[in-house]
Amino acid sequence: MNIKRLHHPLLICVTVLAMNASQAEITATLTDLRWMQGAWQGELGEQFVEEAWSKPTGGTMSTMVRLTTATAILMIELIAIREHDGTLILHLRQFTPDLQPVLAQDMPLAAITDTSVSFTGPADSRIKGLRYRKMGDQGMAVDVTVSDNQVLTAELTRQSP
Repeated sequence: MNIKRLHHPLLICVTVLAMNASQAEITATLTDLRWMQGAWQGELGEQFVEEAWSKPTGGTMSTMVRLTTATAILMIELIAIREHDGTLILHLRQFTPDLQPVLAQDMPLAAITDTSVSFTGPADSRIKGLRYRKMGDQGMAVDVTVSDNQVLTAELTRQSP
């Protein structure tokens, strides 16, 4: 029996199975993200961040993000997360303070747990990844991976209605 011949088809089979498993979509629904619902505020370095996540309705949930300094609006961002074929997709749109489009990007779900969700963008994009992490009952961290692989983290606190 030729051992090399036996291993070659087995190696191909294992490689194909591994590739299919890594490309499989992660199953999730918006109800998994209910903990994000509500108004949030915090800081990103010397800048202030405000987010207001809607409750999951009609297969989507969304937020308006405002990034400011003490004296000026730096950016407005709209994010919608929608259910699509049993998984989630994040749609990100950024605008200047006078609402001129700056960035339009869609990011598929990369990972999800009871307390976090991650979305990944293309390797050549300005925003390579977004991760939301629940920090207790009143906190959320937002990790933004930018084009140079630097991770910027905004620590947000839930605001009273």
